[in-house]
Amino acid sequence: MNNIQLPLELDEMKEYLEQKIGDGVDEIYTEEIEKGLNNTPMKLIWLKIKRDEFRKAVKTISELQVPHLSVTSGSDIGDDIELIYHFAVNYGYPGDEISINLKVHLPKEDPTISTITDIIPGAITTEREKQEFLGVEVIDIPDSRRLWLDEVFPEDKYPWRWDDKGMEDRSRYVHDEEEANDPPIVKNPRSGGDSDE
Repeated sequence: MNNIQLPLELDEMKEYLEQKIGDGVDEIYTEEIEKGLNNTPMKLIWLKIKRDEFRKAVKTISELQVPHLSVTSGSDIGDDIELIYHFAVNYGYPGDEISINLKVHLPKEDPTISTITDIIPGAITTEREKQEFLGVEVIDIPDSRRLWLDEVFPEDKYPWRWDDKGMEDRSRYVHDEEEANDPPIVKNPRSGGDSDE
């Protein structure tokens, strides 16, 4: 552990993460925004982390305070799968909470990442979800069963992908019976056109 005293200010948190993670950080920046009806201030740190340093980054955050992992978002961004792990620290200090967002890119030819369930056990749900919706392989995940999709769903299809492993050939517009048998009309944002183009 360390002797860091919480809460840390936004710039102090950024400096701490930069020093501890070192060369594992590809990019880091902070922002402060207002949200909600009352324009409540929100402090954020965004880090793009090298995949090999990802667990080190999570451990670094965990040394400050057992972090709250709210969710892991995931996207198909072309050649890579992008995962963003959204953590909260300084919680318990009203007005000082900081959202730390760890971004990691996984190349589609090797979409693997190590589990963090040994550090944050609750990550199991979001890790299982990324496996079945994006085709990410979570190394050493303690439970790799599907979480949301039925077992009869094709194993080589991932609903959040936009490439040939995606869902364009299975998607249908079914607002009325007449259109139910029409070809897929899902638009791939990376191709700029309809799925049948």
